[in-house]
Amino acid sequence: MIDKYGRNINYARISLTEKCNLRCVYCMPDDVSFNEYENTLSLNDYKFIINGLSQIGITKIRFTGGEPLLYEGLSEIIRYTYEECNIKDVAITTNGIGLYDMAYELYESGLRTVNISLDSLKEYKYKSITRNGDIKEVLKSISRCLELGMKVKINCVLISGFNENEIPDFILMTKFNNIDVRFIELMPLGEASKIYRNGYVNIQDVISQIDGLYKIESSENSTAKYYKLEDSMGRVGIITPMSCSFCSECNRIRITQNGTIKLCLHSEEEYDIKYYLNKPLIFREVLKEIILDKPERHYLNENKVSDTKRSMYQIGV
Repeated sequence: MIDKYGRNINYARISLTEKCNLRCVYCMPDDVSFNEYENTLSLNDYKFIINGLSQIGITKIRFTGGEPLLYEGLSEIIRYTYEECNIKDVAITTNGIGLYDMAYELYESGLRTVNISLDSLKEYKYKSITRNGDIKEVLKSISRCLELGMKVKINCVLISGFNENEIPDFILMTKFNNIDVRFIELMPLGEASKIYRNGYVNIQDVISQIDGLYKIESSENSTAKYYKLEDSMGRVGIITPMSCSFCSECNRIRITQNGTIKLCLHSEEEYDIKYYLNKPLIFREVLKEIILDKPERHYLNENKVSDTKRSMYQIGV
């Protein structure tokens, strides 16, 4: 599906739930109840949407949240996407808590890539930033996914004064494992706006000062720029929406758990598609019209403090 600026929109990120079993300080308020969020869409609604997306040229789907592992129909919806809709590039963004026990079933269903959020390799720091998460569970999940042959990408949000000194340790993970470690710039959205002023790190400046890293070209259409260590098995990526916009290459849309489409993460505009559910012919045409109007770019207002309880990290940047 080509938009009016010539971009091939072939990637959809689908939020299955806003529930999460962690409360990362830059992502979720501490006082939100675990069961506060309710989905508008049913499992069959999601299947209908995914089928429609596949018919207009979407070839990659990433399931996000909240935490997608908390969605009861995750395995079924992955299998439907992979087998019934013939979308072979199926991924999830997860915190990894509970993934160890689910990994084999999800792999058998068609899951091929996992993005795992991990902001520290030190147990006490991880527990602090996630408000009581257990890093041992996450590391077990990473090992299990690698054993199964899944592509593993680790997303690390860099925060000044918190995890900058761990950058070499994260990079070393790529030396001996087929893992992509991607460092993500902190953005002034949602809860992150509270720590942005003192926590922002310009990742490009940091990476340029690390000896032994060299830039590589990537064939995938990605928001990340990739680097490698000599003879390393994995890659080091940087995602820099603040210091370097990637709007001109953006090929994605987002489906929320409330049945709306977001054409740009930073835009407040959402298109309600619930009325068109179970009306396949109309639905496909509406999708085409919406995607055709995907904006050329969006300028983030760094001074704006969003009151939303979701953040870019929840919906899987």
